[in-house]
Order: sequence, then C-alpha cells, then structure tokens
Amino acid sequence: MQGLFAQRQTTSPFTRYGYGDLFSNSTAYNQAMGGIGVGQQTKTQINFLNPAHQSSVQKETFLFNVALGANIRHAKEEDVSATFSSVGLESFSMAFPIIPDRWGCAVGLLPFNSVGYSMNYKDSLAEYTYTGDGGINQVALSTGLRIFKGLSLGVHTAFVFGTTDYTGENSFTDNSSFHARKRLEYKTKGFLWNVGLQYNWEITDGKTITAGTTFRSEQSFSYKQTEYFGSFFTNGVLEYQKDTATLTNSESDTDIPLEIAFGLGYKFDNHYSFGIDAGLQNWEGISCYGTTDSNLKQTKYIKLGGEWIPDYRSARFYKKMPIRVGFHYSDLPIIFTYNNEYAQAKEFGFTLGSRIQSKQTRNNLSFAADFGVRGNSSLAKSLQETYLQIKLNITLQEVWFTKRKIN
Repeated sequence: MQGLFAQRQTTSPFTRYGYGDLFSNSTAYNQAMGGIGVGQQTKTQINFLNPAHQSSVQKETFLFNVALGANIRHAKEEDVSATFSSVGLESFSMAFPIIPDRWGCAVGLLPFNSVGYSMNYKDSLAEYTYTGDGGINQVALSTGLRIFKGLSLGVHTAFVFGTTDYTGENSFTDNSSFHARKRLEYKTKGFLWNVGLQYNWEITDGKTITAGTTFRSEQSFSYKQTEYFGSFFTNGVLEYQKDTATLTNSESDTDIPLEIAFGLGYKFDNHYSFGIDAGLQNWEGISCYGTTDSNLKQTKYIKLGGEWIPDYRSARFYKKMPIRVGFHYSDLPIIFTYNNEYAQAKEFGFTLGSRIQSKQTRNNLSFAADFGVRGNSSLAKSLQETYLQIKLNITLQEVWFTKRKIN
C-alpha cells in the first residue's frame, strides 16, 4: 500500500493499538544519532526534544527547517505478510533569539501521532476489513531562557488538533446480501505542555558536558466521537449505498501519559560528540478514547548516538561531512497474548546519517536512516515488523539584524 500525504502518515499494523505511533519530534540530526537530544546543545540546530535548548540559538540568527519523511515496513503475523510504504512532508519549524545568548524561541507545525493500517481476513461467510487512518498535529511554541551561566530552563506548549477514523466492514460472499460498514470518527483538540532543564558545563576550552531533563505530567485532550453505520451492495466493481445512520455523537476526554527523560552529552570542539538519553512513560490507568488497558504499566526507552567530523577546517566538503550513528531501544505500550502467555512488544533500531552543507552559505541538508524491528519473537503467532525510516531536513540559516559597514 502506498500513500502520499501533506503530512507523512505511518503505515503499520501496530498503529491499530492505542494512539498508534507517537512522534518524538526528532530532526534528521537527532534521529541519525539514535534520537538523542535531551542532553544535546547545538547552536545551529532546532531541537524540540528539550525546550531548554532554545536558549542556545545564536544571536542575529534565524533558522528555518522543512522536514520530509518516508518509511517502508514489512509486517508478518503467522504465515501472512505485507509491505507498506509512505512518503510526505513531516514538519515545518523555525527558531530565533529574543535576547541574544540568553533567551530563544522555536515554533513549528509538528506531528503528534499517526494511525495508518488496513487488515482483512475471510471465512466461508464474509470478508472482514479493518482500517485506521489519520492522526493529531500540534502547533508548538518552545522557548528556553538561560537563568545563569550554564543553566537553562525551557517550556514547550502546543495546541493539538486532528481527526482519526477507524472503520470495520463485513462483505458477505453472497452478492445478493447487503454488506455492512461501521466507522468511528474521533476529532481531538486540546493543549499540551512539558518543561525542560539543561546545564552546560565547559570543562576546558572546546570540551563541554551537557546534562538535561524533561518532564510532562499526565494530561488530557477533549475529543468528539461520532459513530456511523451503513449498509451497501455491490454490482461488479461499483458500490451502492443503501442507507447510512449516525448512531452516537458524544464528547469526552482522552489521556496522555506522564513522561520523564534524562540526557547526557559530551562535545569536543567541532570534531566529535556523543550522548545518551533514557526515559519512561507511565501508561498505568491511561484511558485512550474511552478504553483503559489494565495490562499496561510503564514503558522505558534508551537512546545512544554520536557524531564525528573528520576535518571541519578542510576546504573539501566531504571531509567536513559528519558521520552520525546511533542505537535506540524501547518498550511499546502493547501486550500480546497467546495461550494464556503474555509478552510486551519491543522496538530497537540502528541509525546512520550525515549532512551536506553549502559552500557559500550555512544552509544544509541533513539526512538519517533508521533500520529497526518491532514485536516480540518470544511469543508464538505475534505480530512482527521490520522497517526502514528515512528523514530529510532542509535547514536555512540566515543572519538577521546586522548593519553593513562601508569603509
């Protein structure tokens, strides 16, 4: 299945659970290094992983970022397998200083989650098809203030909105029968916030250690649920609607879990850097569109990555191209059951990326590839997935508010 979206959708059977795929909002720069960013401070990058980072935006600098994404996924359950792919725009963002070297700001249109799947099976009576499509976006404002030397505090706020559809369809083998289709539509909106801290310690000239942490409390969004039910019949390739009814129309709240993360990074001049992020999400008691799964407790993740630039002073562009590598591992808030056995789904992946920079300007193109697997092979007949995700970031870096001097 292929799709082209104004904003990239995930195409994965795993997205039928919970909220589907939750985006971390890592750029290609972060993703190439395993997704680290909580303990990273880089003046030439936009970083939404820790809002305290925005205090490091260089003076008289404006950053504009366009991100594109693509993924290819191969899913397998027992003897059934399928391959899915999608490509499209992922986000727009910009960053700029408010008070040079002290207070900075980043704004953007970012994805929050994505749902995209299509599954079907047959028996002697009918063919049953289940699909999910849509997701939630966020208009984000992230700001960071340096409180005193080395220590920065940041706040991320966002207005979230979006529509997600889930459809179930029964097509009976007897063409003279009316087929049935049920659709659930969730329109979600609300506000989201989290806070972050970073401490940047310059050990010696050019050598720095950065420690960071972020915290998001359990929060809720409001949603409007509309349920549709209809019947139809087919005549060859054409479909004819018999009737459609709106069964229910209700409003309620859906929960977002508490999340806390820690990060630590080390950087030596413009030669190399590396870091580690770790965190957890507490899914215990979380209600997702009115459904609470008692099996879910806490999920954990860890990310490792680094960057090496062979010779950043070289006149040859390929010697200034960074080599970025990383690894990530996480629990997924999904419990598989089979013959009274339980197993939690896992995800781990390896990442690789680099950057191409213009000789005349500081504009650049960053790219990252993430190859990973999802599932839990310890449980028989459970869903397994292999994926390749590619991120591209076009970053324009301009100098603002400078006066030309004429001698």
